[in-house]
Amino acid sequence: MLRRVTVTLALFLFGLPATAQSPEEIVRWIYASLSGPGPALQQGLDYLSSPDQRSNYFSRRMVMFFDANDSYGDDLAQACVDFGFAIPGNDFDAAEVARSLELSTQPGPEGMTIVARFTNFGSPAQVTYDFAQEDGFWKIDDVAGEGFRVSQIPCTPKAAAPVTAFCYRQGEDGLRLDLAAGGGGARVEFWSWQANGHSCSGEMVGQAVAGGWDFPATGGCLLQLRAASDGSLQLADPDWACKRSLCGQRAVLDGLSFPRSSQIDCAGWQRASN
Repeated sequence: MLRRVTVTLALFLFGLPATAQSPEEIVRWIYASLSGPGPALQQGLDYLSSPDQRSNYFSRRMVMFFDANDSYGDDLAQACVDFGFAIPGNDFDAAEVARSLELSTQPGPEGMTIVARFTNFGSPAQVTYDFAQEDGFWKIDDVAGEGFRVSQIPCTPKAAAPVTAFCYRQGEDGLRLDLAAGGGGARVEFWSWQANGHSCSGEMVGQAVAGGWDFPATGGCLLQLRAASDGSLQLADPDWACKRSLCGQRAVLDGLSFPRSSQIDCAGWQRASN
């Protein structure tokens, strides 16, 4: 409840009466705020549908739609929609829209419908807002305009890039390799306890190359991880530049090998300490 009061106060500061709870008042604010003071990000339908506000002014199914659409970021070619719902076209005259705005109320599929009619650069436009009651408040449950209705636009969240992990334990040595799908990106984490308690350890990010992966680091270090014909993974530090920053005095990375038989379930992989 406190969050709702805080948001309502914020909207009051940008022109919506603090007591406004009705669908008509919300729709009127959407258009009136476009010509009011304040930054563009705090105006209109874009503001009400922003991640911090949407659950206060949109139904759960609309929140799911906006969340799914946001998962594509700036990739408009893959996003569910690449246009705004409140005003047709790519540009608008905020003063004309506010001056010509007319609202009508009628029964809606889930409660109430507000039809907004206005002109923009002399062209008539109409946008319909369906409201439903959720959690004791009127919330926008659908928006329709020329050629679209949000509830009829399919939108599923962008699938997260899968990561494949390979983990190895060989005596006092361990290695974990995470491969990101697409682009050849990889992350390696390793540790090795060697003579007299001297050790090597590190976490590095690199890219796929022919036969394996390269992991560059500061100081001229270029750690190489290669897949051998017998299925083992082998570390190479040809000029020992990585040893200088990642190993103790009597420990080395060059030549460390993890045979296929040392592969373990990553659920049981953890870094060892001596």
